[in-house]
Amino acid sequence: MTVTVKEIDRILSETKPIGGMVWNVMGQIYIPKQLDENRFWWEAIIPEETFIPPHSHSTQDEFLYLTEGELDMVLDGEERHAVPGEIITFPRYVTHSLFNNSGETAKGVFWAEPTNKTFDLFKAIHNVPNPHEVVRIADAHDIHFQLPGGEFRRGPL
Repeated sequence: MTVTVKEIDRILSETKPIGGMVWNVMGQIYIPKQLDENRFWWEAIIPEETFIPPHSHSTQDEFLYLTEGELDMVLDGEERHAVPGEIITFPRYVTHSLFNNSGETAKGVFWAEPTNKTFDLFKAIHNVPNPHEVVRIADAHDIHFQLPGGEFRRGPL
């Protein structure tokens, strides 16, 4: 990772949403901020009691710079607690999940390297209420959610 906190702060403060887009992704608000072939950046507003289920990325690494609030997470089976100012790395193929148990809204900046299909995935699952449909769509975009009671998945169904 060659990203600095200064670059993250610049992306957050100096960029407007791409095309005015704001997405509802499983109850969280994602605001796409910058997109090129190397990285896709998005601001995330993570309301209390929301979560991102266990999943892995088969073609990219993902990162989070937490700016407000606190998050609990499981990264490759290990529990972690994140506070503002931390940069968390989610390497490709490593199953990870996030939970906002803090009682307040959390905010952060995510980015994925390389961009691959993540931007298109978020467009496709914006406002999709059916979790089975989200899993199906995500598989086609190289993001693989763990199914309840199932083994960790590193590829499509």
